[in-house]
Amino acid sequence: MSYRQVVEDHHKTTYTNNVMMVAQQVANPLRAAVTVASASGEAQNVADLIDKSEYSEGEDYSRENPDNPPNRRRRWLVRPTVIEHGQYITKEEKFDQAMDPSSQLMRNSVLTVERGVYDKILGVKKVGNVYKAVRAGIMGKAIEGKGPNSTMNFPAPNYIAVDQGISGTPHGLSVAKLRAATEAMELEDFGLETDMSIYGLITPKQKTDLINLAVETKTSLNPFEIENIRAGKPGMLLGINWLFSNRVPVDDSGYRLIPIWSKENVVMGVWQDVQGQMWNDTARKNLPYMYNDVYVDATRIEDGGVRIIRCAE
Repeated sequence: MSYRQVVEDHHKTTYTNNVMMVAQQVANPLRAAVTVASASGEAQNVADLIDKSEYSEGEDYSRENPDNPPNRRRRWLVRPTVIEHGQYITKEEKFDQAMDPSSQLMRNSVLTVERGVYDKILGVKKVGNVYKAVRAGIMGKAIEGKGPNSTMNFPAPNYIAVDQGISGTPHGLSVAKLRAATEAMELEDFGLETDMSIYGLITPKQKTDLINLAVETKTSLNPFEIENIRAGKPGMLLGINWLFSNRVPVDDSGYRLIPIWSKENVVMGVWQDVQGQMWNDTARKNLPYMYNDVYVDATRIEDGGVRIIRCAE
């Protein structure tokens, strides 16, 4: 006999409120590392990009007005497809868990859609057993033009070579690579006009590299900071706020692609944040059904605010 719990209005309200509360509790770390903005419509203009203007030197008594218009571009967020998770509730205890914000059933469903948000922000998608930078976000393609109709690949000069500043066998993170990434961002004109919050995302493979770099550069680290890095918790080192993830992509050569970006230059547009619904599905023996979804997209405002370091593992 199938379990048939009637989902009342108060169940629906409670479930919706619980999903919102759990979404706030699970704290997707990438949300705090980008600029979050509300979005609506089929596409959202996030930046009118104005290229650098060149000044001119006038002549005494000249009646000519200078005319130095900059090139203009526009970058877009596009209304995304839904990120969703749902399941049928076939037993009474599962229904009770679905109504309990502290249950693993509830947290697992919310975490599932938050992982989708994470991938959208980063710009990755799982291909086989690895992640690839194949869509927008921090690392993928951006959409430009007067309308959202031109796709721009991540600029090749913004990659830091796997052997940058290294003699001999290429390897992982190094001071030379990190300095090349941060210096290139600092040299961009916008970097001189604002205090940037710089973030980096690494896998557990680079944890040892990071600690070794601290030792090599004689960076002052107290035991708490070292333990945070070892435990994979966010922390600052060498001027970068480090985050840890197993979802960092690789390129076609198998090199890990480590992104370094400024918070001010990555925008996540939210059409609808994480929401939950519950109802009885009359097409499935009237079983209760729980459903969570979210609509988000992300892009770089300016490519100069992002660098990607190739690392061998």
